[in-house]
Amino acid sequence: MIKSKVSLLVQLEKRPIVIWGARMTGMGFLRFSLANSLNIVRFIDSDLALQNKLVNDVLVSSPDVLATMKKEYENLAIVIAVSLKESEIISMLMDMGFSAHDYILYSDYCESFYTIDIMGSCNLKCPSCAHSIDGDKTPIGRMSLKNLEKVVDKIIGENEIVTHVSLYSWGEPFLHKNLPEIISYLHVNGIAVALSSNLSIDSDELLGNVIRQSPEYLKVSLSGYYPDTYEKTHTGGNIDLVKSNMYRLRYYLDKFKSKTFVDVNYHLYNDNNGLNLEKMRMLCEELKFSLSTTYSLVMPLERCLDYLDGIHDPQTEKLNSMLLVNIEEGLEASSMYRSKICPFKENQININWDLKVPVCCTVFNLDGITVSDNYLESTLEQINSNKNSAKICGKCIKYGLPAYNMGLNQQKWKEIASTKISLDHQ
Repeated sequence: MIKSKVSLLVQLEKRPIVIWGARMTGMGFLRFSLANSLNIVRFIDSDLALQNKLVNDVLVSSPDVLATMKKEYENLAIVIAVSLKESEIISMLMDMGFSAHDYILYSDYCESFYTIDIMGSCNLKCPSCAHSIDGDKTPIGRMSLKNLEKVVDKIIGENEIVTHVSLYSWGEPFLHKNLPEIISYLHVNGIAVALSSNLSIDSDELLGNVIRQSPEYLKVSLSGYYPDTYEKTHTGGNIDLVKSNMYRLRYYLDKFKSKTFVDVNYHLYNDNNGLNLEKMRMLCEELKFSLSTTYSLVMPLERCLDYLDGIHDPQTEKLNSMLLVNIEEGLEASSMYRSKICPFKENQININWDLKVPVCCTVFNLDGITVSDNYLESTLEQINSNKNSAKICGKCIKYGLPAYNMGLNQQKWKEIASTKISLDHQ
């Protein structure tokens, strides 16, 4: 049972608070905390890319500081504000000597984390993305501003606490002409905004207008520094345009005094993790952006399941050969974290541009995985109930794909990657 907003505020009132999770869920909780006069003293995150950075003027530190902070702050409260990996964080806290009294799960008070894919298309065809699949006939389009407002109003009406919304899944949000107005509507309703973009967009005016709205989080997705490497895996993109837009981002952030946190999300393949990665790291340091790395996967879920079922599509075979950690290695690395519980299904509501609701964010082909044909006409209870009858979930869990998609056991992934020599060059 979801606990009330009042009980959350009562538990946290007058306590110094650490938010564990400095990305979007944590940023959303920070917005909620500031609106309710809570005392946030620090962010905690295990990701080295975020540590020692400021998120809306709050410092992000390593979990190592918690023991000292417990002595420094009386009755310290740790709010675990992540959409995934809660169990891992709880285990870490227990190993540090913390008790159940010391931490609060934000998910106990917020039933669902929402993603609205405002665009049903992308200007690129990256090999690890559903939009690159040959012959795909999934409908494309964009969510109207009117429907977006209706969706947001319904989300607010069905949930006591809504702190953040992500405006992307498979689509490119910067293709939406009303993106600044969409961000504004969410902010007016007290909701933090997350964006993700390939940034290979030739629209300086839109970029400036978006940053003027100061969305809380902007993830820049790329996979190289030099054109010959980048264009293999962000197919159709222009890395020179991306880098130019990164400089424009810095300009507009300073001009509008925006607190948007820019996280350059570098997708690792077997030919881009040496010189290209180092050059991009240097650029991010110059621009004062965070740079995080992620292992590219076989996606979407349907393609991954076909591969594991022995259906050998040439596109998928080629993609798997390009990965720094291929699917067999990734499944083995994450195997010890397999579970019958899937956070993608349990706590996420994903709304497509056409108002259809897929069972989770990892699927793409709507045949057999749609749990609502129209979000506005289905209750939250109906959507969650329909998720339980989605046949694809049983097969996904059988293969251990939730743990694979979350990249659990990162140390093992890094060990596998370290045995391979990067093939990248200028």
